[in-house]
Amino acid sequence: MSNREHVWDFLEELAQRQGVSDITLSSDGRVAVRCRGQLSMRLAGSLGVEWTGLRSVVLGEAFGEGRRTCVCTSASGRRFRATLSAHRRGESLSLRPLATAVPTADELLLSSSLLDYFSTLRGGLVLIAGPTGSGKTTTVSALLRARAERVGGKFITLEDPVEHVHVDNEGSFFEQRELGRDVASYAEGLREALHMNPDVIAVQEIRESAAAETALSAALSGHLVVASMHAFSASTTPQRFLAVINPGMEDLGARDALASCLEAVVVQRLVPGYERMVPVFEVMLLRDGSGRIAPMERLVRQGNWPGLRQEIEVGGRLGMMAWEDSLKRRRDEGLIP
Repeated sequence: MSNREHVWDFLEELAQRQGVSDITLSSDGRVAVRCRGQLSMRLAGSLGVEWTGLRSVVLGEAFGEGRRTCVCTSASGRRFRATLSAHRRGESLSLRPLATAVPTADELLLSSSLLDYFSTLRGGLVLIAGPTGSGKTTTVSALLRARAERVGGKFITLEDPVEHVHVDNEGSFFEQRELGRDVASYAEGLREALHMNPDVIAVQEIRESAAAETALSAALSGHLVVASMHAFSASTTPQRFLAVINPGMEDLGARDALASCLEAVVVQRLVPGYERMVPVFEVMLLRDGSGRIAPMERLVRQGNWPGLRQEIEVGGRLGMMAWEDSLKRRRDEGLIP
């Protein structure tokens, strides 16, 4: 058996275990596997492949100039998101097994009310937030898929890298663009997308001021923009978004603009369940069946983040969901302890 087959067989054996979310290979021979949130260690000495050979097998020519993250594919067709990094002992390669198809909303336990809400939006900004590894990208993909099936339209995604490959249907068209390969930056990709008559623009990660400002501008112009970012709670996600625009202090003009176009915030985390990691969501909405929810818009405009938290806690009848209520629902469903 060739070195290439040894390496991929080793990774396939790890990735196919139920609940495995990521695999980390280190140049000093250590292997860390996270399964259902728990980390276990093992050694890769039995592979009989030096680090340079292993890295070459896994990455091939996937990394371009200056790129440290890519999607690689095993001999059997299994796809991994790969990130190469340096540490004091050498290098490490973090691999995240990707789904073979875009997950459905049912598989991710997304509520029908959230899908209905998202499918009826005609413009504005939707923020999907959470910590690293919480499944933000997967949730965005599932929302796009559900909207494509329900109402169709032209979807432009900006990703780093492209993790889930969307398939067109009779009424929907997807154009997926990868950072560093198809477009130089998120901000540039957003500006170009505005000239392409999209119905939905999806941005995989808001990390920098230019991208946040351009996403806000696109939403203000009437486009529906879905963006993911790192944040801890739904009530503080708008504050986090504003901080990306103007680090260290909030821009009052940006706060007014955000208040007028923000449509929803969904924050998610993964909680260990009986059979797998279970997504738990906190949902904040700024619109109901009759139009904009004036108190929510006013609180964003004022920067009253504790006030938003209180509104979420009592907003169940409007489709909102507090973190504690979502946890209770998952327990009642018998999915988590």
